[in-house]
Amino acid sequence: MNRQNTLAAISASLLLLSPAVPAGDAAAQSMKSVAGSYTVMSVSAYGPNARGRMMLGADGRYSTVIARATLPKFASNSRIKGSADEYKGVIEGSIAHYGTYSVDDGGKAITFNIEVSTFPNWDGTSQKRALKVAGDQLTYTVTTPSAGGPGNDVIWKRIK
Repeated sequence: MNRQNTLAAISASLLLLSPAVPAGDAAAQSMKSVAGSYTVMSVSAYGPNARGRMMLGADGRYSTVIARATLPKFASNSRIKGSADEYKGVIEGSIAHYGTYSVDDGGKAITFNIEVSTFPNWDGTSQKRALKVAGDQLTYTVTTPSAGGPGNDVIWKRIK
């Protein structure tokens, strides 16, 4: 087969296969497609202008930290010598955890297998959360928030 015929055969094969491969946001999410670094855009539990980062590794490891826009400064300038109100403000205004994750249900859920959390009740637990991805925006729903109450969406934006 000459070069021109080979290229024509490859082109025809690609055209025939292309409808079977979803494109863009319609494609099912996978660990590879969501892997990256994210900054928090919105999380109602931590108020307006919440701060945070989430790292989703292609190897299935993750870490996340979220905090209110402002946390109380410690008058003692020592994290082990805070007042009751200072400690309360930090605990109520932040969460962090790390472990492993998987993308499940054909890309419609993300499961966090939490190894360690600043809320120790989550240590060693798994949390499956509904997942939506649109462009650079990743959203999941926390159904059992660490502070109790109704579930809420956490919206992240991929850092480029």
